[in-house]
Amino acid sequence: MELASLFLLVLLPPADATGDMATAVTASLRRELGEVSMAIAPDTLVTPAMWQGEKASMRARFVVHLVWKKKDTASIEVFSPTSAKDAGGFRRERELVFAQQDSKAERGRAIGLVVAELLRESPAAALAAGVPVGDAATQALSSPSHLVLGGMFAMARVRTGNWAMGPELTYDFGLSESLRLQASGTALFGSADQYTGIGADVGLFWDFLTSDHGRHALGIGLELGVLHESASVASDNAKNASMWNLVVGPSLGGRMTVWRKLRIVGELDLRATSGTMTVTVGDDANRTQHTFSRWRPVFALGLEFAL
Repeated sequence: MELASLFLLVLLPPADATGDMATAVTASLRRELGEVSMAIAPDTLVTPAMWQGEKASMRARFVVHLVWKKKDTASIEVFSPTSAKDAGGFRRERELVFAQQDSKAERGRAIGLVVAELLRESPAAALAAGVPVGDAATQALSSPSHLVLGGMFAMARVRTGNWAMGPELTYDFGLSESLRLQASGTALFGSADQYTGIGADVGLFWDFLTSDHGRHALGIGLELGVLHESASVASDNAKNASMWNLVVGPSLGGRMTVWRKLRIVGELDLRATSGTMTVTVGDDANRTQHTFSRWRPVFALGLEFAL
């Protein structure tokens, strides 16, 4: 029975094909390459005939072969099956020297990083050639996620010297590799003025700087939303104030993938409200007014997960 097409077949010495070494190699490759289809097997059990030729039982786009030249020196070879038959293709080699005290897990992580680095040296066409169009693993490597959920901690300066803080939840839908639509909801609270602000926004964002496969990005956007805010300054003669506002403003944001589809995200926004809210304190003779800012800088930092 023919196995499903593999993106990567990793051949290790039998002693390393299971246990801490194999687990660390797999985890390192997943972190670097994403959810590609791969398999790890002992090099004594998998012969070239099993992954070469038309009658191969497992078809791998790339093969990794690790051999220990010495006790602490590993020789890593990465190649496409066609190159092994002198038909032209991709082939890279690298030696990796470890310290005697390095654990199997540490060695496995380093091997995975080197393999991923060697794969990135292959021509762009080689990563896609020979893999079925519907292969979900290749799609995971080459296409960004269209749906993203996020949670951030936001801070907004609602008036001079006073900041309100609270959670912000986001939902992103990718329109293309660099263009995305974002919906967000924010709840901000400030103790100084007993301030509360509940808002919802919709924004269009463009990632003008992106890394391979969209793992890291920096983008700009424009957001439009509504905000209901209320405040009451602590005083015997204080009056409460509340109002609805339209909110609009530019945004600068970035993301950095830290593990598979988990990312650290941050945003810097400048919000403008359609009106200003004022809280009056004191009687007619000693009246003081606290006016909330119309222009408000907002900072947010958190995590998001690509579905």
